[in-house]
Amino acid sequence: MVSKSKRIVALLLTAMMAATAFAGCGGGETTTSSTGSTESTTSTTESTTESTTESTTEASAQVSAMDLDAPDILQKIKDQMAQEAAATKNEIKMTLWCSGDDFKFEKDLVEKFKEKYKDDRYTFNIKVSGAIGEDSAGGKIVESPQDGADVFNFADDQLSKLVEAKAIAPVGQIFQNNVIANNTADSVAVCSMNGTPYAFPKTSDNGYFLYYDKRVFPTEADVASMEEMIKKAHEQNKGVYFNIGNAWYNTGFYFAAGVEITYKDGVQKGNFDSDAGFKAAKAMCELAKSQGAGFEGTDGSLGDNAAVSQGFNDGKLAAAVIGTWVGPAIKKAIGVQNVGAAKLPTVMMDGAETQIHSFGGYKLIGANAFSKYTVTAQALAYFLSSPECQFERYQVRGLIPTSTWALDQEYEDETTKTKIVVKEDPALKAIQAQQPYAHPQGQSVGGKYWDSNVAGFGGEIVTAKGNLSDDKIKSSLKNLQSQMD
Repeated sequence: MVSKSKRIVALLLTAMMAATAFAGCGGGETTTSSTGSTESTTSTTESTTESTTESTTEASAQVSAMDLDAPDILQKIKDQMAQEAAATKNEIKMTLWCSGDDFKFEKDLVEKFKEKYKDDRYTFNIKVSGAIGEDSAGGKIVESPQDGADVFNFADDQLSKLVEAKAIAPVGQIFQNNVIANNTADSVAVCSMNGTPYAFPKTSDNGYFLYYDKRVFPTEADVASMEEMIKKAHEQNKGVYFNIGNAWYNTGFYFAAGVEITYKDGVQKGNFDSDAGFKAAKAMCELAKSQGAGFEGTDGSLGDNAAVSQGFNDGKLAAAVIGTWVGPAIKKAIGVQNVGAAKLPTVMMDGAETQIHSFGGYKLIGANAFSKYTVTAQALAYFLSSPECQFERYQVRGLIPTSTWALDQEYEDETTKTKIVVKEDPALKAIQAQQPYAHPQGQSVGGKYWDSNVAGFGGEIVTAKGNLSDDKIKSSLKNLQSQMD
């Protein structure tokens, strides 16, 4: 389904690549150090991406995707799979980690993968686990890569640690040009370090924005101000959901106030004990005063996804700050024609309307450097991130593709019988509108940040309904500062 103009199927090129393509699938020659980590030396015979968007854009313009479905190429991949399987009694036994929300969909894709690469010389035994999602997969792999999944989904901010730990295999040479040519330049750049691509782009929506009910907020002006939204929602016995008891979400207030939060070379910094930090906390306190009266600032015991889905379904929510993964549930709850999406609203902060910031990024797929099935793991990771699977993921899960081909597609929604144009998706436009105020996670936060009391302090604000003294706020911010230093 990828444009033929981006395919190279000539027998000459096939012959040229055959000798070198598979050598790169596991990242080249691998040696094991005394600590058990692997060091990979990759071939330089193929083009690789640069770590900056500019150089990646140049690379994208210079490479063309290869037809990996060409019979001779497909056969060579199967031959390599057969060689791997021979070492384990002709059984390819692997594990895929994904989020619980994606479990059924990813499991169905794995069945399609098994059908595509089936061969009499081996059998597939691929376990799909939804217990370890994108938010924690990278950390789990780094802790013990030998015990981790062969293929895993993860958020882009985890890539640097995976590469440092030599726990993720570089993208195999046979797949590199396809990854570069088929995806947006920004997503390819995010997947690369020091000129080497290490992951497969999956979605471009690892961030949050505003979903809302257009029957409650009929115009864009109605969703411009958080305070006005809360007031209007309360008038209709509904609420606006923004979980400020969750660090991923409440950090947007600190960014908006001007708090500088950085993560570089394993060092976490953040000037919370400052005028900017105080302004952010006070703004959250003011919102929390409306808790239960037009504002919902916590997920209770449900978790954000379930809380938002149930809230719209029960008619208790009129808007929510969340991501695309809950989009299908919201559409089902209130009807696709009633769903609106926009950048985050402004909030009153120190007497001025201030745009709320956010995190923004990508979700990726990686192949474990310690997998026994190097080629098969790479092939599965590529398959799951292929343009066709990205398009299907959008149709079923509502997740925004990184594939330029998928972004150009349109189709008829089976339920509403309406024409859907991917690039016209309101969620995609909302993400683009929020982009100037979105911060890359990998450059801002690391494990130390999530382990701090950023979330706990936000939860405390909600529980107290914003009734915290200035001294208490300053004390909590000083505590956060100490956790960063």
